[in-house]
Amino acid sequence: LVRRAVNLAFDHASYLSAVFDGTATEAVLPFPPNTWGYARNIKPWPHDVAAAKKLLAQAGYPQGFDTTVWVRPGGSMLNPNPRAGAELLQADLARVGIRAKVLVLDWGELIRRGKAGEHDMLFMGWAGDNGDPDNFLTPQFGCAAVKSGTNFARYCDPKLDKLISAGKASGDIKARTQSYLAAQKIIHDQAVWLPLAHPTLYAMTGKGVSGYRVNPFGRQDFSRVSVQ
Repeated sequence: LVRRAVNLAFDHASYLSAVFDGTATEAVLPFPPNTWGYARNIKPWPHDVAAAKKLLAQAGYPQGFDTTVWVRPGGSMLNPNPRAGAELLQADLARVGIRAKVLVLDWGELIRRGKAGEHDMLFMGWAGDNGDPDNFLTPQFGCAAVKSGTNFARYCDPKLDKLISAGKASGDIKARTQSYLAAQKIIHDQAVWLPLAHPTLYAMTGKGVSGYRVNPFGRQDFSRVSVQ
């Protein structure tokens, strides 16, 4: 109930405008819509302050509660201004009674302590490197990933874990898709994450530069680049 309330309290439109200047799309699920197996029938949580307050009351927190949100100090391609985003979330949560303190941690410390599960909430990004849904699901929602630390939500559901494992084990893309559709429904309905954004990558080059291509994996490849 609390996780759902957080999703309802968050103003996605304001976040995308302030942090990404409209260059990113709203995230609804763990991986972007251009990934095969994406559950297009699942709709985003609406921005509904009244409904969020109602859920908090049902959860036993009619006056809200205190919590923390961890962010890294500097931006990246996945999140150009983590602190600004955290402060927007902080303001949204305050409107439903959740008093969140934003803590800025050095990147190495955030990763280390986040993998140990010391956080309440944290901002984290992920870039898939092979175009397969499993590249998002196993590392971030698998039960084994709680122990390894990449499952920062530390959410272990045997039913979800079974669906993810079944999708990875099959060679039939139709069967895999069905497993992943069911997995995404659990992730959404249980509000395991507060999905933020799918950023669009841009690159600027000069007139004398040729052969440069934007890498879909967020890396820089200059092997075909020439400068005149």
